[in-house]
Amino acid sequence: MQGFKGKFVKGSEPESVYWKRRAIVAAAVLAVVLVIVLGLSALGGGDEESPQGTEAAATAGEWEAPSPTSTIQRPYIPETPTAEPTSESPSPTEPEVVACEPGELMLQVVAAFDEVRSGAQVPVSVLVASSADTPCLADLKQVAVELASGKDVVYSSAHCETPKGEEVELSGGQGQTVEITVDGLASEAACEGARRELPAGDYELTARLGDAVSSPTALKLT
Repeated sequence: MQGFKGKFVKGSEPESVYWKRRAIVAAAVLAVVLVIVLGLSALGGGDEESPQGTEAAATAGEWEAPSPTSTIQRPYIPETPTAEPTSESPSPTEPEVVACEPGELMLQVVAAFDEVRSGAQVPVSVLVASSADTPCLADLKQVAVELASGKDVVYSSAHCETPKGEEVELSGGQGQTVEITVDGLASEAACEGARRELPAGDYELTARLGDAVSSPTALKLT
């Protein structure tokens, strides 16, 4: 037996078999170490709770303040200031202007000629004024010139002629003038009947606006 001292004694199997067995043992040891490390990591991370776990742990009767990230950002809408009632009194409305009363109207008629040939045209001016203190309205289209022989009206501009003028506002003695032409021919209401020259003679010329009548002025036809 002394002949084997100091020498490595091999078994009956080849050397490669022994190396394979050592590699398997080393891999098994490494696997055990990894399992231990992973187990410790899992135990240490279990103390931290995720947001989902926190929400699940809240009971139905408990209320948690929402986090800033979960709060909906709503737009800012400024409040509209309410109008404060004013103590100023409303301005008084102007009174309505009404038609002039016949008694307040003043009419004056002036003929361009005092004497004309029968059938000739005579320009006539009619001045309409108001004696009222407040303004009133006068419709100058309603002004008519009449020619009368005694009590009979033989001619009126309202019979056949188209009314002229417009509605005007009169006050404080102010007046408006209407120009009318007298054609010197006899006329009837609604311009009925034949128109003829008026016979020579003395006539009276007057102006009328509704019930208001001017003083007569003389007109002689030759």
